[in-house]
Amino acid sequence: MCRVLGITNFDTSRHRKIVERFCALARCGAVMAGDPPGHEDGWGLAFYRDGELVVHKSGVNLLEETDKVFGPLNAVETSPMMILHLRKSAWTNTSSARHAHPFHRDNTVFFHNGVVYDYQNLLPAITIPGLGADARDTEVFFYHVMSGHCRDLGRAFLDSVATIKRKHTYSALNCLFSDGLKLFAYRDYAKEPDYYSLYKAFSKNSWFVSSEPLDESMRWDMMTQEEFLAIDPRGVSPDFLSCRAAE
Repeated sequence: MCRVLGITNFDTSRHRKIVERFCALARCGAVMAGDPPGHEDGWGLAFYRDGELVVHKSGVNLLEETDKVFGPLNAVETSPMMILHLRKSAWTNTSSARHAHPFHRDNTVFFHNGVVYDYQNLLPAITIPGLGADARDTEVFFYHVMSGHCRDLGRAFLDSVATIKRKHTYSALNCLFSDGLKLFAYRDYAKEPDYYSLYKAFSKNSWFVSSEPLDESMRWDMMTQEEFLAIDPRGVSPDFLSCRAAE
């Protein structure tokens, strides 16, 4: 239960306003019916500098430490892609940097909006080391993807999605992730489609994927159920792929 934003060909000087509007969703972002307002249980930022993944995250409300986001973004100035996440935890006593998104391994980084309720049943398929004993659903989901036999990250992700859809219960599998070469985005919900939203937009040479539209001057299209995007920041529409998880 979170908000997430991804931008390709990120440029702090051009995209600062959009990032500021996204940060404000920590206070006023959409929530599910009956939930209290706010996405204040932590935040996470990822971008690439000289091809290497850089991650910053915290268990504190982002609005109390926006300098920790804009400081690194001002320093890096540009990046092939930037992803920012606001957390609204589904699990008690987990508002900490340890449990804040993203989770990452080598140059791969992973953000999720939704809950896999019976995530413990994914554990037997995890074959790589490093998963903490206190891991919750998103971290287990990520390790399941990285344990996949397929060397292609997008295909490995869709294989894990197919397993979860076939054998497990979940609220949504909305994800943004990257290997430093492409920005991947996926939307899949089992409930509350208005809340588990994911929009896409394009302006100049940048693609935007966000839980909520952030700029009225841009056209934002809602991603459809099971829509999967693999965005190469070096291209435009020819590298903007879409397919179904079940295919």
